[in-house]
Formats: sequence, structure tokens, C-alpha cells
Amino acid sequence: MGDARYSISQTARCFNVPVSTLRYYDDLGLLPAAERRGNVRHYGHAELLRLALIQRLHHRGLVSLADTATLITETPAADQPPGREVLTTSIGAIKGRIEHLQAAQRILEHLLTCPKTDPVRECAPLRDELGQAVDEALAKLAPPAAAPWPGRR
Repeated sequence: MGDARYSISQTARCFNVPVSTLRYYDDLGLLPAAERRGNVRHYGHAELLRLALIQRLHHRGLVSLADTATLITETPAADQPPGREVLTTSIGAIKGRIEHLQAAQRILEHLLTCPKTDPVRECAPLRDELGQAVDEALAKLAPPAAAPWPGRR
């Protein structure tokens, strides 16, 4: 297995990604091919491990592609945050998404148990929450400036 090489199309098929994604990763320096035979990129076991890591980090939504590059690049650029900072920030973002999803789950569970015939349209707590959301959104708007009278300055 250590010496085997897999073409870009074989690799793409095995990892369920488009060939263009592998080319893009190569262009970014994330996943250089082990070798080229003519115009065809070939990947060895080390590159397949790296691709699996990219998928775990980026494709599963744990970190952005830029942060994935920071985490797996041997010598990250000076303007990139350190790996542990990236991980800490990513954990915070995931916690935020979890809280958002838990709130969504609570709403759906409430609607499921709401005694109203049409809970999405008739549920009083949901209507109150929607009204509050509209009020909060509108509060972000600055009051409109008074329009001058025609001919006045």
C-alpha cells in the first residue's frame, strides 16, 4: 500500500469529491500530488491520509478551508493565526451553531405539542417570538431623515 499510486480520478471517486476539488487543493498547496505522469496527478498513501484529514476538518464543517490550510501546512504564513487559536475559534463557532440548533429543536418540539390546529400560524408563543424578532430587526434601522420640502434647503 505504501508504494501504490492512485490517479486523480481514482482518488476523487474513492473520496467522493470532484476531480476539480483535488486540483483546487493542489493549486492552494493543500494537497500536492505525489507525482505526475504526463498531465495526470497521482497520489500515494501519505497524500490520501492528508486528504482524509482535509475532509475531516473542512468537509464536515469543523473549520474553514483557510483554517484547514493553517492547521495542516508545515510552515503557515506569518499572517495566519496559530493552530491552537484556530481550534479555539472553531470550537466557539461550533458551540454557537449547536446553541442555534438546540433553539430550533425547542421551537419544533413546542410546535409539535402545541394544541392549536395549525401551530405554525396560530401558536401564541411563536407569534410573540416572531414579533420580538421583527422588533429587534427594525431597531437596527436608523430613523429616516426628514425629507426637505421642495425648493427648500
